[in-house]
Amino acid sequence: MKKLAFATAAAAAALVSVPASAATTIHLVPVLGTLSGAFGNLHPRGSGTDVYHFTVPTAGDVFGFVGSVGLRITLSNLDFTKVTLNGVDFDINSTGIIENRTISLPVVAGLQTLSIGYKNAQAFSNYGGFVTFTANGAVPEPATWAMMILGMGAVAGAMRYRRRTSATVRFA
Repeated sequence: MKKLAFATAAAAAALVSVPASAATTIHLVPVLGTLSGAFGNLHPRGSGTDVYHFTVPTAGDVFGFVGSVGLRITLSNLDFTKVTLNGVDFDINSTGIIENRTISLPVVAGLQTLSIGYKNAQAFSNYGGFVTFTANGAVPEPATWAMMILGMGAVAGAMRYRRRTSATVRFA
């Protein structure tokens, strides 16, 4: 199910990439039980750093992906210099013409900061990515606790009853 959420968010990132100057806030939307948002920059020039912000409602885990596919023929290469989420570096998966980086990081509720540094951005360069937030395990409702306790009591009662009646001794 997570793979489907990531694939959906990756497709959205490819279609919704906008210049960083126009959108520095990543808006997270519900996707299959997670919150996901896309970001990107269609035409960065030279070198620079783009900063994005997004807010998560509770503590949980964030998975992030950023990638750039370049073609030397069309002058569309871009090299990442540093990609961080809240100051923690993304893992480098590939460099060169095809660059991508990922991160999986526990976060606390509140504002999160994504920073993307790049260099050698050519005429038709671009990059895009997505972040997906999954909240930590939810606390069970009181009715769930009651059913669990009642079930444990029923199992214990059945074990006690069975033990009492099954102990028969026969002498020859």
